[in-house]
Amino acid sequence: MSDLNETVATVQAVDISSGLASEGLSSFLAGIYSNGLLGVGIFIALLAGGVLLHRLNMDRTYRNVAATTHGGEVSPEDLREEMFTRQGSNFNSAAVAAWMLLFAAFAYFYFLTPEIFPGRNYYLVPTLSSGPLGFAAFGLFFLLLTGLAAAFIPKELYGYYELSRETKVAIMLTVPALALSIALSVQLGTIFPELDPAARGLAFLALFGSEVALLWPVYAEALGGIR
Repeated sequence: MSDLNETVATVQAVDISSGLASEGLSSFLAGIYSNGLLGVGIFIALLAGGVLLHRLNMDRTYRNVAATTHGGEVSPEDLREEMFTRQGSNFNSAAVAAWMLLFAAFAYFYFLTPEIFPGRNYYLVPTLSSGPLGFAAFGLFFLLLTGLAAAFIPKELYGYYELSRETKVAIMLTVPALALSIALSVQLGTIFPELDPAARGLAFLALFGSEVALLWPVYAEALGGIR
């Protein structure tokens, strides 16, 4: 009987510890996604880091190639042309869609409701928020605003890296992940002022997880160069 009591006590202790850990993780996540300036800062920092590391990756590759030519001249333009690799039309289409959705999902998450930025959000534009297609118009505006960058980024980023099949799949899977983030943000806008922390947390994870996946080839190459 004492052994049984000890087993029950152990199981209860594990359940309590698991519950505390889960609650702590949820609180930590809520602290991040509810802090608008922190979230926007992380989003921009990841993008800026990707741009900077891409340039450093290209410069390092150029120096390495130039060092092996034994005095021969190699122009950066010629090297870029030689390095460029076509990743396939299906992948390129998915990558362009993913980057467009990334910026749209970012806008929906942070600026659709007053929950995060009370002074800067969709509801402060009455002509838009009162219209029957307000949510769609909001997203379309950001898609048009960032469409040019979204069309350019995949070619510039992915054309100069060796992408494994797994990496390509991960990048392509960001399309449904970002669509989920947008759908959850729209749901939050529909039920506002009621809040749904679970939906908000899942939308946040889908948004930032997708951003990391889209930028991963650049960061991975930079980490490989450091080693």
